[in-house]
Amino acid sequence: MTSVQQYPHLVIAGAEPWGHTRPICAFAAKVVLLRDIHVTFFTIPRILDRVKNEVDRGFRPEDAERRKLIRIFAVDCSIEEPMDIIDKIRAEQTRYFEQFITMYKQLLNQGPVTCAVTKATFESVPAPKILVIDFINGPLAKMVHSLPNNHAKVVGFCSGMASFQYLWLAPANRGGRGDLKADILREAERSGRPVVDVADDMVHAFTDEVVQMPGLPKMYHWEFDPQECLFVTKGFVGGMWMSFFETYEECDGLILTTPEAYEPAAVAATKEWFADTKRDVWAIGPLFPSLSSQEAIAGETAQSKDSGEIKIFMDDVLARHGQHSMIYISFGSVFWTSELNKLEAFIDVIIERNIPFILSHGSPLAQLTDTFKAKVEQSGLGLLSAWSPQQTILAHPALGWFVSHCGHNSALEAVSSGTPVICWPFHADQPANAINLTEIHDVAYELLEVRTGNELKPIYRTGKAVAGTLDAIRAEAREVLEKAFGEDGARKRANVEKLLDNVHAAWNPDGPATQDMISFLDNCTGQP
Repeated sequence: MTSVQQYPHLVIAGAEPWGHTRPICAFAAKVVLLRDIHVTFFTIPRILDRVKNEVDRGFRPEDAERRKLIRIFAVDCSIEEPMDIIDKIRAEQTRYFEQFITMYKQLLNQGPVTCAVTKATFESVPAPKILVIDFINGPLAKMVHSLPNNHAKVVGFCSGMASFQYLWLAPANRGGRGDLKADILREAERSGRPVVDVADDMVHAFTDEVVQMPGLPKMYHWEFDPQECLFVTKGFVGGMWMSFFETYEECDGLILTTPEAYEPAAVAATKEWFADTKRDVWAIGPLFPSLSSQEAIAGETAQSKDSGEIKIFMDDVLARHGQHSMIYISFGSVFWTSELNKLEAFIDVIIERNIPFILSHGSPLAQLTDTFKAKVEQSGLGLLSAWSPQQTILAHPALGWFVSHCGHNSALEAVSSGTPVICWPFHADQPANAINLTEIHDVAYELLEVRTGNELKPIYRTGKAVAGTLDAIRAEAREVLEKAFGEDGARKRANVEKLLDNVHAAWNPDGPATQDMISFLDNCTGQP
């Protein structure tokens, strides 16, 4: 029998955005629950405690020995000197890569590593056989491949929507826009400008071109950017996209966190594309701890100081208003609207219709006026929360609808809890998720009048332009909420419950996620 010290070793290079971190934490737990494998999880100081807590959610008391196989530590990537926020983001990422490679070399030599925060030292284990990198950490793939004594396979971890990633990263001969990278490099060489700056301009150059993702309806290219939003995009996104390109080009295989039942055409198309270069793709979503576990619930609620108040509020809503009567509103941990009056107009209609609600404002960019806060408090219907236990809220019987930006993690959490969605997408893969939820699975409505800026144009799938006025927003909100809490909404709820069954079946013993996870572990560790 193999001794504990000689178990295969898997290393994870995580990222900061919570929509990326949460599924990779669940992935780490699933790995050690399925196999005897050491896992070394790299993160950053700002989220170290939250990562530990999130990983713990995947284990029951009887799994305590399995949990010990995961070592979580932070590398020191902080930049103390004052600088522009974009420069600081870039500098911290560069430092993260440098510190990661230093630590990874120690792991290759089977040496101990020390956490930059806790100063705890993790003793030696065998050299890594697998390195899993978040797909915004693409440069690490080439850096690790260049190390002379590295024999680990480098696997990309894609927590974004597979359909969206395929459109933007697959080559033109496969129907994608991946040739954009060559255009970026040519323009950078011609102009003498930094590659990331050129990429930033070209990625933000949205056009009237009609595009189509695998299995989804056609849409205008500019529909991927329907909102002017408070988010660091210019100066940051270009570098992120170059990282995506590097991940998909340099990795030895790719993990998709999307379930096949959610995006069957995109999963199949990505597997066919990677097969051209004899690389594997494993679709192992959804990646969430089971909320039938008290440890999973307690672990999530511990991350929000508002958890106790939220539970009391939702229990009271259930008693006073009944099942499926409440709305939960969240735009994730990053995005926030640039036109707060549009959100306030939507909330006005919710209050007008006497619908209880929770508004989560977890983005550091979120701003709420004192007047708005007073209105919510005086209504007796709303609760404002700076950070919410989202999975727990979605599982509560009082919840009726989730108003979401449709980030991929939020979209999958909604589907996995059987909660229908009212979509308010901002950027990136969020509009694609909104189309998938509304047009393909018929489990959602999309708010169109909340669109802003130059995007007040005819939408491809409707042929109609949006007015974008506050009166139009209120009118659309009334129409959507009337449907949502009526017969049409009941039909969509029935649809999402069917989709939930198909998504959860992915982790049955013979389900596609289970089979892909086994294939991944067999392939990358070299042992069943």
